Amino acid sequence: MGKRKVQKSRQIYGLDGLRTLAVFGVLLFHMFPRTVKGGYFGVILFFVISGFLTAYNDVRKGGEPVLSYYRKRIARIYPSLIIMLFITIEVIALIDKFKLLNVQEEVTSVLLAYNNYWQISKSADYFANLSSNSAFTHLWYTSILIQFEFMWPLLFRLFARFENSLIPFGVLVLASLFVMPIGSFMEGVSQSQLYYGTASRIHALLLGAWLGWQSALANRTRTKRIKPVLSMLAAVLFVAGSVLVYMRAGGENLAVYRYGIVLYAIVSGIVVWLLSRSDRKIGTILDNPVCHFFSTYSYEIYLWQYPVLFVAGMLGMEKHYILQICVLLILSVWLHALMSYITRLTARLKA
Repeated sequence: MGKRKVQKSRQIYGLDGLRTLAVFGVLLFHMFPRTVKGGYFGVILFFVISGFLTAYNDVRKGGEPVLSYYRKRIARIYPSLIIMLFITIEVIALIDKFKLLNVQEEVTSVLLAYNNYWQISKSADYFANLSSNSAFTHLWYTSILIQFEFMWPLLFRLFARFENSLIPFGVLVLASLFVMPIGSFMEGVSQSQLYYGTASRIHALLLGAWLGWQSALANRTRTKRIKPVLSMLAAVLFVAGSVLVYMRAGGENLAVYRYGIVLYAIVSGIVVWLLSRSDRKIGTILDNPVCHFFSTYSYEIYLWQYPVLFVAGMLGMEKHYILQICVLLILSVWLHALMSYITRLTARLKA
């Protein structure tokens, strides 16, 4: 693929609100699993947005050198992840070192990005009581994300060789959408394999990437925009529908795997695509200071939420929800600020 002129960045309005929706879904699921029993659907939304932005930005720029791409992703994901792991392990060791019996094996799987398969090998149940799990149970998400980030530059260069890249890429996306539903009908396939498996989960990232690719091409060719009112209506309905899903879609329901997760990924992708194709800012409902805050710190909040709840449970403070949220936000803001400082310092040293 020939080099193209880098286009001026174009903000996609509404993503702050969608990230906040995803953050609250996962957080409330971990805090109140019997009430917000479908909040884990927020992870699907995270996957779709991540895939969308990865492809959207890559297509806009005409591609990025592979090593440069990997270096940026490693710098974004790993430093915060390592610091969180180190601090959490030290705190748990001070309280009850026996909770760390398998921590070396688990942390290795996290750092080498195969934690989702490690959890499958342990027949892990993501819906079990928090106290019976590890402080790092939620990091299956980062493993699948890293696996996708590793594959993406190769996929991008492969499909960019075709005259119409979206067609062969679309075939791959379509095939990925059937993996989880088909797996749910197969004997011998466990819930753990469906929930944690890369093959059954990659569809959300690939679908997001396909839509991001399409949106970037449409913006480049100045294809007619979507009316902002349509985008806003779709976003509002999506938020309302997500709240219902968060409250009702328990992970023990087989229908969740047969069509629920895939359907939610498709609807999420459509909403993100509509927002990306809107001609102007669609209002402050999804782009407000509160949503901007949670969107900015969404990665750090995701990293810290399970360890904070786990440690609170060890201390017998599992009902102190306000205190847990305060500690979570303080740690998230601190970690984000630390990473920003290190990034600026590194840039100065290189200059």
